[in-house]
Amino acid sequence: MLKFTFPGPGAGVSYHNHSDMSDGAASLELMCRAAKAAGLREFGMSDHWVIPPDNSIDASSWRMKPDRLDEYIEKLLKLKKELDSENFTLLLGLEIDFFFENYREVLKNLESYPLDYTIGSVHYSGNFPIDHSITDWVDLSEEQKEKICSIYWKKLEGAAACGLYTFIGHLDLPKKFGMIDNSKYLPCAFKVLNAVAKTQGAIELNTAGWFKECNEQYPCSDILKEACSQKIPVVVNADAHHQDHVKRSFAEAAQILEKSGYPAR
Repeated sequence: MLKFTFPGPGAGVSYHNHSDMSDGAASLELMCRAAKAAGLREFGMSDHWVIPPDNSIDASSWRMKPDRLDEYIEKLLKLKKELDSENFTLLLGLEIDFFFENYREVLKNLESYPLDYTIGSVHYSGNFPIDHSITDWVDLSEEQKEKICSIYWKKLEGAAACGLYTFIGHLDLPKKFGMIDNSKYLPCAFKVLNAVAKTQGAIELNTAGWFKECNEQYPCSDILKEACSQKIPVVVNADAHHQDHVKRSFAEAAQILEKSGYPAR
């Protein structure tokens, strides 16, 4: 498994990306070939792996079907054999949804697969889908929003504290639709960072947020500054769901990292 050290792996990599085997728009082959053509030196596919602890959550519309994991790995290994070169390396990953009830079992069941890294993410607060649609948020009271966010941050802290993921994905995801005051949850975010630092983990700067209603990278600059103060490695990722987006806004991401205290890279 990959292991990052401060300040992170530097420019020219992207490990958080999706194909049409989960909720992406392009095939694994199109995504991987586009990454090589774009000049990335390392590129990882990380389709969604969501195994809910009960039937109150239906992620079937956007996750990879569990019975396709062998196919996913086989296709990526074939592409890796074809595309790897002196200047390009294809890596195998999964973005894994964290649930307190079953995270150890889920990860244990993946141990036999040749994964290079895993992303620990949270997309559900209870059975509420955090980032599915703005319509899920519009009729909520402030009290309901606060409860959803509280559960989200506790789960993300749990994902960080277990120390079993290569890095933690899009830390402040609930801000996606611009429906909350993200600054209210900075203390929660700092607790997550404390857990990441304690387990010698890492986080990402996810550029996809610039193309959502929040119009801001994940996580916000205040979180990045705190992460830098704790010497937490950061990897810049596109969270691409289309082959044209494999290194979208990476120049802007580099500027944000420098403003947050990270050395130029």
